[in-house]
Amino acid sequence: MRKSIFLLLILFIPFTSVWACTSFIISGRATPTGRPMMFKHRDTGELNNRIAHFQGPKYAFMGLVNSPIVDGEVWAGMNEAGFCIMNTASYNLREDTLDCPMDREGEMMYHALGNCATLADFEAWLEHYPQPWGVEANFGIIDAQGGAAYYEMNNQRWIKYDVNQEPAGYRVVTNFSFAGRYEDYAGWERYLTASSIMKEAFSTTHQMTAYEALNLFSRQYKHELLGVDYSSQNAPQYIVDQDFIPRRITSAVVVFEGVNHQQDARKTLMWTVLGYPTCAVAIPLVMGDTHIPQYMCAKNMEEGELHSEMCDMSMIIKNRWIFPLTISNGQRYIALQNVLCDTQSRPSLLSCVNNVEKYIEETFMPLYISWIKGDISDKKFNSAYDKVAALWFQKYQTTFAEYIK
Repeated sequence: MRKSIFLLLILFIPFTSVWACTSFIISGRATPTGRPMMFKHRDTGELNNRIAHFQGPKYAFMGLVNSPIVDGEVWAGMNEAGFCIMNTASYNLREDTLDCPMDREGEMMYHALGNCATLADFEAWLEHYPQPWGVEANFGIIDAQGGAAYYEMNNQRWIKYDVNQEPAGYRVVTNFSFAGRYEDYAGWERYLTASSIMKEAFSTTHQMTAYEALNLFSRQYKHELLGVDYSSQNAPQYIVDQDFIPRRITSAVVVFEGVNHQQDARKTLMWTVLGYPTCAVAIPLVMGDTHIPQYMCAKNMEEGELHSEMCDMSMIIKNRWIFPLTISNGQRYIALQNVLCDTQSRPSLLSCVNNVEKYIEETFMPLYISWIKGDISDKKFNSAYDKVAALWFQKYQTTFAEYIK
């Protein structure tokens, strides 16, 4: 009865335009490989995202960008030194009333990637970065020296949380800062859900692959506050799109797998989903401007075609099959059976995703393991990577053919 009341009341909760994200960092000391992992599930107003490569003052880097923007912003990225950064918006940390441009987190991350190799570099660099910073956010960083930390930042100060010192070996962050005002916590419902998922995962094993992270957090319709966890066995035709981790405003998911002390920093991985995560697949990206699959980049920069082919295709599927209702408040409802339930005529979207990602894992991981072990050269790895990366998109198009025809 209580659950039914909650589900009824949720229909009358105002839907805000607050942009948000769900994230976590797992310390390398809490993984069997010694490699830290950092996860960002991005919710934002710009749903067209792509991957771009840049040359900074000190380091080349690549990152997730808003498709209309050519230069100057990155919303999650890594550089050739193994420095990886992402952020979640915060809504309870600002202390000033300065009249200054805000929402400059993407600009800060762009410059940090071009200048920093370690957490210590980032902290020293901030001393010279012009204030006010124009940010109110939680920044997550891992580096190739074992560093793993969150920084809660507003216009003039920052507070560091060292994930290596966390008793459980990980930290979950959504859209509030722990040092900020309690009454202004945003994303608290998703924080409860993400914390529950992580606690359960770590109760059985400390090993989590990128795909496991994606499926547990970005492809699970679990709501800890309401006590619901939808699967193919109990999925209704529609559910209200409110405070699940995957949401209509989800634009991308990025999972960074760092290196341990014995590994080359360039072998850091950036698994990237462009689009809504149950109709798009995670592509493993390695550092380099010539080895980013073309379907993850702008179609044609010179002619102003700035969208990526992967993101465009996943957006079509999302709009037709996950949020198909266009009248009244229709966009606030998820067609959950299309996402989770196989039928005689068509596999579910999640089944299609798992099918493609199994193929990516089977073709990429043996190649990547050989590379990090030093069994094959950089040249051989890059050549083989380009070939298999082309096959991944072909597999995606074939598997989702019923949804995009």
